Amino acid sequence: MFETTDDHRDYIVANYPEVTDRRIDQSHWDLLCTTCKIVRGFQVLRRDIGISKTSYGRIGETDFYAPHTYYFRCPVCRTFKQWIVFNVQLKDAEEKYRDHYFRVTSIPSEGLEEIAELPENPPALRKAYREAIRSMDANAHMAAAAMFRRALQVITRNILGAKPSTLANELTEVVGKTYNGATIRNNFANVGYIIKDAANQAAHPDRDPDLMDFTPQDAEDLQKIFMELVSELFIIPEVTKKARADFLARRKITPKS
Repeated sequence: MFETTDDHRDYIVANYPEVTDRRIDQSHWDLLCTTCKIVRGFQVLRRDIGISKTSYGRIGETDFYAPHTYYFRCPVCRTFKQWIVFNVQLKDAEEKYRDHYFRVTSIPSEGLEEIAELPENPPALRKAYREAIRSMDANAHMAAAAMFRRALQVITRNILGAKPSTLANELTEVVGKTYNGATIRNNFANVGYIIKDAANQAAHPDRDPDLMDFTPQDAEDLQKIFMELVSELFIIPEVTKKARADFLARRKITPKS
């Protein structure tokens, strides 16, 4: 609950990511298209603003403290996206009020919730990754770090067959194992240690004041590091296999058995 409109404004600024720099103009925003997998200028199809209605139910006035709902469309693949945004006016260095935009959530989430090349079994891997992305979208960055760590441990135990132990021991054990025709290298363990240590920092208070918080940038970078790990293990082999199969079919070549 908020006692004043200033309390409401301060809460928004402190708890939601600012997306002002994503706004190109009134009709276009730079957004990530999860279908095209690229950032491009989305068209604003519609913007709904909160209305305070009278008891008569017909006459109303704009409620500037309510969030706005934006409906966007990718100009290339024409997929849709919805954002819930607060428009807040803040003073700049010249003491002039400027519009600032803070995103509460997006539907679907801003990250890629699904990676087609991830194994479907065990389901726990896709579930952990999906929850990591949704946590990032909900500004729960420490929770996202925990889910990336969980996804990593599903990989070491359930896919690579490490004996249940500490994650550090499991990362050491899987080096040298073979998966999908490839040998797990030290790089896999090194990247895994980064994810493990980052998740530990997010989960446990640290005496170092620089490590007390886990920022949106930290979560985004951790996602990229996790993607490096799964790309080497799952994505690149699957993409290579598909490219080979497509080429053989196109050129009518039958591989030797």
